[in-house]
Amino acid sequence: MQPDAKILMSIGLHLEQARLARRLKQSELAERAGVTRQTIGKIESGQSVNSENLMKIIWALGLDEVLCQALSPENDTLARSLAFGSLPKRIRSNKNQADEKGEF
Repeated sequence: MQPDAKILMSIGLHLEQARLARRLKQSELAERAGVTRQTIGKIESGQSVNSENLMKIIWALGLDEVLCQALSPENDTLARSLAFGSLPKRIRSNKNQADEKGEF
């Protein structure tokens, strides 16, 4: 399974669990989100849908703040490690090497 397919399956499963925890039928969530029941089914089964519909469903489930918090820079451990010391120091070219190549 390709990485994007795994991500879509995971997102779909989590959204389905969130819907079920709220005791909502697919049709009820679809009505709240302003999408079709088929769109809910596609997302929950890991199929690709447009991002606008995905965001409508996330909002209808009340998960928009959770998503924003998860994506915030403070929670991005890779970005923090890159930003705070894991990046290589600036490498300066040797002036003599530049002269040998005919560069200024």
